Amino acid sequence: MASSVPAPAFFTVLVSHFSEKMKIPRAFVNHFNGPALCQLEGPNGNCWDVKLDEKNNDFFFHKGCRKFVKDNFLDEGDFLVFDYDGNSCFEVTIYDECACETDMEAAMTKRSGGAQRRDDVPPGESRIIEFKSKHFCFKRTMEKHRLYQLVIPITIARAKLDMSRQILELRDPKNRPWPVTVAPMEDGRLLVNKGWRDCCQANQIEVGHTIVLECVKKHVKLHIFRDEGCDVILSGPHVVD
Repeated sequence: MASSVPAPAFFTVLVSHFSEKMKIPRAFVNHFNGPALCQLEGPNGNCWDVKLDEKNNDFFFHKGCRKFVKDNFLDEGDFLVFDYDGNSCFEVTIYDECACETDMEAAMTKRSGGAQRRDDVPPGESRIIEFKSKHFCFKRTMEKHRLYQLVIPITIARAKLDMSRQILELRDPKNRPWPVTVAPMEDGRLLVNKGWRDCCQANQIEVGHTIVLECVKKHVKLHIFRDEGCDVILSGPHVVD
């Protein structure tokens, strides 16, 4: 039976010099053995190695911190929650200064150098956005019928989802949960129907948008790319067509 005790966690607000080091609260150190090297797992499942430094009985994430900040496009005023898994790894949730979880679509656009708007892309050309993940994931370009029903590939259905359950939890870019019903198809794929239309409407998903569904722990994370002029390329060990 899984333990009901919540994993230890702490939060921090990014202030000056945060790209150089981030302090771990003293009260949290009691839950933490303080290994020399830790991992920070970002919102999309990628991990960054960071070295711990100790000074005057305070612990800091130091070496490797700059790359984590750069790759996740962190800004002063962002609010980070660190959930510790007990094995030298912290799962990091990132909130902006408006207290909203970071929109992966915007982060991926930045990663592609996409500060330019869709209108700035020359006619006939497209921007390439690379979506990196260590989790099982697949993408779909939205067509009219997909606004009402969505099919989950058989590889993901068998590898990551409990086929006996009829309810699947989606998480949109704002981390809102959307319970949707799933039904097995004759060929082994899963059909998502009831609840999916509501999710599409609430997130203003339209024909021509590209969506990525990523299996993260016990839920499926929904990422939305709205520019018709962008070409989303998935990369990672568990990309499914």
